[in-house]
Amino acid sequence: MIRDKSSIYFQCREEAKIIKKETDKKEFLTFMSERSYNNNQPSQIPSSSPSSLSFPNIFFNKSSNNNNNNNNYNFKTSTSTSPSTSSFIPSQQPREKLVNKPYCFNCGKEFGIFTSKISCDLCNINFCVPCIKKISSKDITGVLREGQVKNYCPKCVFIVTREETSRKFSFYCEKALQDPIYLIFNEITLVRKSISGCLPNFEYLAESITNFNNASAKNRETFLQVYNEVITLQNDLSVLFKDFDKNLKLISSCGGPSITKNQDKVKLNMKSTYISFLQQNLPKFKTIQNQLLHLEMNTCTNTYIFLSRISLDNRLNREFWQKYGNAFQNTISIVKQDLFNATIKCGENWDKQKSIIDDLIVSEEKSDLNLFVPPNKEIESTLLRKNIEFLSKILDQINVRVKPDELINSKDSIKQLRDNLSIVHKQGLVF
Repeated sequence: MIRDKSSIYFQCREEAKIIKKETDKKEFLTFMSERSYNNNQPSQIPSSSPSSLSFPNIFFNKSSNNNNNNNNYNFKTSTSTSPSTSSFIPSQQPREKLVNKPYCFNCGKEFGIFTSKISCDLCNINFCVPCIKKISSKDITGVLREGQVKNYCPKCVFIVTREETSRKFSFYCEKALQDPIYLIFNEITLVRKSISGCLPNFEYLAESITNFNNASAKNRETFLQVYNEVITLQNDLSVLFKDFDKNLKLISSCGGPSITKNQDKVKLNMKSTYISFLQQNLPKFKTIQNQLLHLEMNTCTNTYIFLSRISLDNRLNREFWQKYGNAFQNTISIVKQDLFNATIKCGENWDKQKSIIDDLIVSEEKSDLNLFVPPNKEIESTLLRKNIEFLSKILDQINVRVKPDELINSKDSIKQLRDNLSIVHKQGLVF
């Protein structure tokens, strides 16, 4: 059977703690008696039992002796005669005074007949004449009063110069916030960011309705939404470019004869930067704006050119043209009238536009009807089918590139021509 000896272990540990505590007390009292003997202050160690010993009062006596010029601290006994209540204060060396040194604190030259000393007005330490710098109120306006001159040592010069630099920095920062060039810079920077944010969206949306190759019948439902958004962006960009130009003119005119060289350099740099920004973005905006303005005219121009080309192909087949030539000519004349109205609406010269259109009509040699044989050898049914397909494509292109209230007569005329040809083509397929 194994016995539990934990109680014996704990009892021995408590006895060891008590013995250690009594031993520390004896060692401390022995140390105090030896220190008192060395300072000719004998003290008696009480011959009492270890259990009756107590620690002395070891708090420092902070009262200073005014008659002691060396400021040395000695052991002092309290009013109690018991050595257990004696206290001591550690010795401390007097602080070294730097203001009365017989030599310069910077270069080390001794003061004498040929080396005079001058006290720094900030730290009051003596320095020789070459090591002292005289600073007036013109140099450090924020530290000295007007007309005041002070002597500063090298380290104090750094301190007062740093304070003056900080003051000047704060002063010029506050002054710069009210500078006309800075105010114009803030305004024109906001306008520039707005232009840079709107122009890519405007360019992307405008291309979807101005590019003839990207037009598709699937975009017919969203055309008006995109068109309205493009017009809104165009109006916003027009206002932004006007504000940008106005601020750019203000930059050129601000300052006057009182402007400094630094301000003049800043003004020239700003002007060159913003002129470069205008040269990169304004022509792009003007081009897209011109395309939107001429959207109706360009659509009608393309319609007129393609109708004229397929009419030239159809003329080569004499029998086909005798039956349907009048319908084609009537449709072309209506489209030409809408083209004339759209050209005048855009402010373009009709004669110049008409000559360009005529050159485009005769410059293309390929057939737009995609015929595999010459038109004069093609049968009537194939010509009808090809013309119907081509007129349907033209209608789709018109519907996705102009608003519903534009080119109404042209759309109705082309649709009527296509329907008439479709009726004849369907009757020819009935046996």
